[in-house]
Amino acid sequence: MTVKKGLPAPSHLYTWVDVDEHFAKLAARGEWEPWLLEVDAYWDSVEFTVAEGTDPEAVWAWLAERLGPLTVDTGRQVILLESLEGERNEDALAVHLRSATELAEVTRQPRWSERRIVRQLAEGLPAPDAESFPNGVRICAFHSFKGGVGRTLHCVALARELAERGAEAVGGGRRVLLVDADLEAPGISWMIAAQGSRLDFALDDFLALLHGSTGSDRSRPIAMARKFLLNQEQDGVIVLPTTRDAARVGPPRIQPVDLLTHNRPPYILTEALAELAHSVGADTVLIDLRAGTSELSAPILLDPRVHRVFVTTISDQSVQGTTNLLHHLAHRAPSRRSTDPACAVLLTQFQEKEHSAELSEAAATLMEAVAQTITSPVDTSGQGSDATTVDRDVASEPLSSPFLSPLLALPRGWADVCERIERTTLRSVVTGLADALSPRDLTEPESTLPGLRDDPQGTREALAKLARSLTYAETAQVQEDFLPTESLVNLVSAHRTEAPVEIIVGAKGSGKTFTYLRMCRQGTWDAFARAAGVGGVELRAPLVPVLASQNLADELRAEVEEVQKASANELNHGDPASFLSLRDLVTDALDTDMNEVGWRRVWLTCLAQAAGLSATPETAESALTDLARSQRAIFVIDGLEDLFQDFSSNIHQQRALRALLTGCPEWLRSLRGRPLGLVVFVRRDLVLNSVQQNAQQFLERHRAYELRWNRTEALRLVAWVGERARVLTRDESVDIRSAGTKTLSRLLVQVWGQKLGSDRSREARSEEWFLAALSDFNLQIQARDIVYFLAEAARDSAGDEKAGRWSDRLLTPSAMRRALPQSSREKISAMELENVPVGVVFRHLRALPEDIRKVPFTLESVELNSAQARLLEANGVLFRENDQYWIPEIYRYGLGFGVSNVGRPRVVSITKLIRDRGDVI
Repeated sequence: MTVKKGLPAPSHLYTWVDVDEHFAKLAARGEWEPWLLEVDAYWDSVEFTVAEGTDPEAVWAWLAERLGPLTVDTGRQVILLESLEGERNEDALAVHLRSATELAEVTRQPRWSERRIVRQLAEGLPAPDAESFPNGVRICAFHSFKGGVGRTLHCVALARELAERGAEAVGGGRRVLLVDADLEAPGISWMIAAQGSRLDFALDDFLALLHGSTGSDRSRPIAMARKFLLNQEQDGVIVLPTTRDAARVGPPRIQPVDLLTHNRPPYILTEALAELAHSVGADTVLIDLRAGTSELSAPILLDPRVHRVFVTTISDQSVQGTTNLLHHLAHRAPSRRSTDPACAVLLTQFQEKEHSAELSEAAATLMEAVAQTITSPVDTSGQGSDATTVDRDVASEPLSSPFLSPLLALPRGWADVCERIERTTLRSVVTGLADALSPRDLTEPESTLPGLRDDPQGTREALAKLARSLTYAETAQVQEDFLPTESLVNLVSAHRTEAPVEIIVGAKGSGKTFTYLRMCRQGTWDAFARAAGVGGVELRAPLVPVLASQNLADELRAEVEEVQKASANELNHGDPASFLSLRDLVTDALDTDMNEVGWRRVWLTCLAQAAGLSATPETAESALTDLARSQRAIFVIDGLEDLFQDFSSNIHQQRALRALLTGCPEWLRSLRGRPLGLVVFVRRDLVLNSVQQNAQQFLERHRAYELRWNRTEALRLVAWVGERARVLTRDESVDIRSAGTKTLSRLLVQVWGQKLGSDRSREARSEEWFLAALSDFNLQIQARDIVYFLAEAARDSAGDEKAGRWSDRLLTPSAMRRALPQSSREKISAMELENVPVGVVFRHLRALPEDIRKVPFTLESVELNSAQARLLEANGVLFRENDQYWIPEIYRYGLGFGVSNVGRPRVVSITKLIRDRGDVI
C-alpha cells in the first residue's frame, strides 16, 4: 500500500525496532501531524505523546494510514507485528497515548541514530555555537563508504603537502596533527609502528581522558596529550595513532559517541582535537576515519565546520553509498554558514581512457549530491541575486585521482610509504585541498591595492569605462596594442613567407571583428605579424579589406576604407569599389539561381574590385591572375552575417557562402607561389549551415586558426584589460601576452580575490566560478562576454555600499554574481539582433509560459523541432543528455529559464561530460 504522500507503509514489522525506525524516518521527512510530539517504542509497547486536546480517533486514523489498516488494530489498541502461519496475531505492541502541553527540552547530538524520536528530526542538527574551531585551527576528515579506495593514502599525501608548506612558511615550524581514527582497521598506526617510532599516546587514550573529564573543562586531557605527542612528530606531521596496542582486536572501550552526554557540549570531540592541535603547534588536523556509516565517525562528520572529504571509486556500490551518505549530511549537517566548508569528493582507481564514461557519470551524480549539502541561497528565477547556481556547481566539483600501479602494493613503514607517495602524482591531486586548508599567512598576504586605497571608486570606474568601450569591436576605442590569441599566432607563424588562404571561424562575440580591425589597421602582413609579437615574417603584402561589418562606427569604417585605398594605390591600380557597391554586387547575385562556379566568380570579382581592378564575373579570374604575376596582396573579409541573414534555410545563401569558403580558397591556392591570400572571418553557425556535408572535416582543417578562447587566453584577456585600465600592479618582468596560467592566476587575485568571499569562506574559487559562469556548451568563453562582464561587475563594485570590505580586490563578490544575469541578458539581446535564425528561436523560448521555462526540458515541452535544436547546439546553447536538454548559465538567465524540480543546471559536470565525450570540434 502507498499512503497519500511521502514514505510508504512498511512492508514488514518484525519487532519494536522496525516501528521505531519507521517513525524516525517519518519525523526526519516532516511527515508528522501537528499534534504528534514524540514517539517512544519499547519491546512490548509504543507510547505516542500528543498535544492536549487531540482527538484519539484522529490519532488512530493517522496510524492506520501510515502503517496500513491491517497492521493497526483499533479495537485492541495495538500495532500488529509479523506472525507465523496459523498464529492469530499474538505478537503485537500495545499503543499508549499520552497528552502533554510541551516536551521536555530536546537536546540533539551528532550521531546517526538519535535516541529521541521527536518532530525536530525534520530539521538539521543545531549548528555549533562557534562558527570556527578554537584558535583558528582547521579540521579535515577523510571518509569512505567502502574500504580499499585509497582514503588513507590521500590523507597522508595531504599531510605531507601541508607539512611542507608549513616548513616553508614565514617563521616556519607549522605542523599538522594526523589522527588515525579508523578505530577498527587502523592503517596509519601500523605504518608508524613498523617504522619503530615512539607510540606513547594514542586516540583511545585521548578519548578515555576526555570521558573522565567533567563538563567543558578539557585542560588536563590536552596537557597530558601534549606532553607525549610532541615526541611523535614525523617531518612536520604529528601522528596520533588509534592505539598503543597493535595486537588489540575491536574498537576501544571508550568510543566517540560515549562522549555525547548531557553535561558536555555536542561537538566536544572536534573542538578538543582543535585545542590539542593548537597546543602542539599545529594549525590543521587531518582525520582518517573508519569506512562505512557506523557511529565511530558520526561526531566528526556531523560537525559542519569540518572539511569533509569523501573518497570513492567509480563502482556503482561505492558511488551510491557515498551519495546516500551525502544526502544524509544535506539534511542533518549541511554547510549553512559562509565559513562552513563545502564537502569534497575524491574519485579514485580509474583508468582515464577506459573509464571516461563511467567517470563522467559518477562525477555528475556525486556533484549533485555535494551541491545539496550547501544551503546558501541560490537564484533560480533568472532575475539575479547575490548567489547563482554556478556557486554550488564550482564548489562541488569532484577531484579525481587515476589508478597508479606503484600504490597497488605498499611497503610497511611510514617513511617507505611517504617515499612511494612522492614518486607518484598524489601530492598534486590534493593541492586544491591543501589550498583550502592553508592558513592565510601561508599564502600571499592579504593587502589593499594601491589604487583602491587611494581612490577605490575611481579605480573601479576606470576598469568599467575601458571594459565598456571594448565590449563591441564595431565601436571600440583604438588601443596601442592588442592581445594576440594562440590561433592568431598560429596563423602568422605558419605564413611567414607565403600568403595565407585561410578561413577564421569563431562564435558570436569571439573577437572576429576586433581582429579584423586590428589586421586592417596594420596595413601590411608583416606589420600585423609584428603587432602580434611574431618575428621572422618576410612576407610584405598589402592587406585589402573587401567587406566589413555594417555596424562599424563611422570613424572605424572610414579608417578601414582608407586602408583599402592605400592598398589599391600600392598595387598601382585605381580607386577600389566601396563596401556598399560590393555588398550590392552580392545581393543582386542572390536574386539569381547561380551555381557554385558562378558564385566563385562573383566573389573573385569582389576581390578584384576591392583592389581597384576593373573586373566583372566574366573577367575577374584573368584580372586577378594578371595581378598575381607581379604583385602580392592579402584580401580580408568580415561582416558576412549582414549579407546572409537567412542562411539556415535559404539554399541560395548557403550556396553563396559555400563558394566563398571552399571554392575561392581552392582557386587562390591553384596560383603558383601563392601570391594572393585570403582571410575570411566567419561565424561558426554560418559554416555549419553552408558546408553541411563535410562541416566537421572543414572545421577540423581550420581548427588551428579558429578563434577559441581557452582558459589561459580568457584569463590573459582579463589581465590585459586590467593593465590597459592601469588598475593592476604587476612585476615589470611579467609579459601578460605570454604569461602562463599560474602567473595569470596569481595576478588576477587583485581583480576578484581568491574566492567569492573571504579566503576562509567555503565560497567558490573566483577564477573557476568566472570560467564556468561564462562558458557555453561548446566549451567556449567569448571575448565580448568577458569584457561586458568586467564592465558590469566593475560598475556595480564602484557603487557597492559594502565595497570597503573588499579592499584586496577590484570586483566585489556580490557585484560579480549580479553581473552574470546582466551579461546573460545582454548576450541574448545581442544574438537576437545579430544572428537572426537563433534570434527567432530565442524569442520563441522567451515567450513561453513561466512554468514551462525550466531546465532540464524536452523539445516537445518547449515546442522546438530538431532543426532548431541543432541550430542552438551548434551555438553552444543546448546540450542533450538522454532525452533532456540543458542550457548554460550564460544563456539561461537571459532566456528567463528557471530550474525545475528534477534537476539543477549542472554547469561544471556537463562541461566535463562534453569534454570527456569529445563532442566538441
